[in-house]
Amino acid sequence: MAREILVRLGGLAIVLIGFACLYFFLLVPLQQAQAGVPEVHYELKVFALVPLCFVFGAIFLVFGDGFDYRTPDHQNLTAKGWIAFAVVAVLTGLGWWWFDSQFAALGYV
Repeated sequence: MAREILVRLGGLAIVLIGFACLYFFLLVPLQQAQAGVPEVHYELKVFALVPLCFVFGAIFLVFGDGFDYRTPDHQNLTAKGWIAFAVVAVLTGLGWWWFDSQFAALGYV
């Protein structure tokens, strides 16, 4: 039972890390662009990190240890794991597309 609670708390921590990364590394640069700052910097890695934190953090928060995303020998992903990573990939692509369209609308190239 203690491990189950730790896994769920870890999931909550991962979601909170995702929100912090979203804010500091994506939303702050977007706000700077909206304010008309001549040069804005952001990290491309965060586009994958944020969905990864949200998806797997939410999975661990809701399901705890009960979500079998990898095989018992921890070498391969199960079908559930591949689906979770596919969701991460789709969210990464959608996030990049939305962010890029926002910057393009503001005149940044």
